[in-house]
Amino acid sequence: RGLIEWLTLKHDASINHLTSTSDDVSSQPATKRAKQSSPENKDEVDESTISERLQKLNNILSQHDIGFLSLGPSTCPRHTTSICPKIVSIAPGRFSCSANVDACDVESARAAAKCVQIISTLGTDDESHLAGGLGNFRFCAASCVASGVPFFPAARGASLTDTDTIFPKIGFGIGLENGEFALNLLKEAKSIYAINTVFATRMKEELLPIQDVCSKLASEFDEHKKFSVEYLGIDTSFNPSLDKSGSIAAAIENLEEVRGDFGQCGSLSAAAAITTSLQSIPGIVKTGYCGLMLPVLEDRRLAELGMKSNDGS
Repeated sequence: RGLIEWLTLKHDASINHLTSTSDDVSSQPATKRAKQSSPENKDEVDESTISERLQKLNNILSQHDIGFLSLGPSTCPRHTTSICPKIVSIAPGRFSCSANVDACDVESARAAAKCVQIISTLGTDDESHLAGGLGNFRFCAASCVASGVPFFPAARGASLTDTDTIFPKIGFGIGLENGEFALNLLKEAKSIYAINTVFATRMKEELLPIQDVCSKLASEFDEHKKFSVEYLGIDTSFNPSLDKSGSIAAAIENLEEVRGDFGQCGSLSAAAAITTSLQSIPGIVKTGYCGLMLPVLEDRRLAELGMKSNDGS
């Protein structure tokens, strides 16, 4: 509780700086935190104890106005099907989690699929965060996700060590919802060949002020000597929003090499050029995925194209 209180105070002091650094890039001011992951407990914990702990943590988060908390990945198929749905079900939807699925791990993949099915049946009484299968926005199957990725629900912190439990070590990174910014950049670039130059200049201009605020925040923690805090960096990924102009797929269609709809000729080359450029922006400390995010249910243009495909048009 003390750690959460201290983090909240520092967060509140810096959030205005983050939200005022740019008109084009949203740093998602709704507070999101990823819990440090820890090895699966070999001892069974009964369901009532799990529910009690989750509710207690939920109350603490509510008191400090923390909107979202990722509880990290399940690495045990049994826990994926029994505990993950319970985590997601807690109202009003602060918690998210994921299941780690390694290559060729059929058991974990099936457990994740079963978890998705279970979550889709929750919320029959029209609870806002579960109704209509919405609970599955708070769960995902993830593979090769390193600590430091700031995007939910796959976000997680580094594993705890015995030292960390005595002297808490905290890392934080920034994830951006930047579909409209991507649209502006790709309209400016016009061609695949100009992407690297435009991104190197324009993204650096937008991200440096955010980076400066975060670096200053980390140094203020160090001066306090109460916790060890590390600024991990910015995940430079293109991440769509559900706003009218927030589609990444629609933004890519503005490149002259992309002939027709996204997914047709030129789309793969465009995606490769964008990814390379996002991972090589000069002067920016990077963390996480740093790539092109194309979630069908969170990108209006992708959803539209999917519906056209189903209609046979």
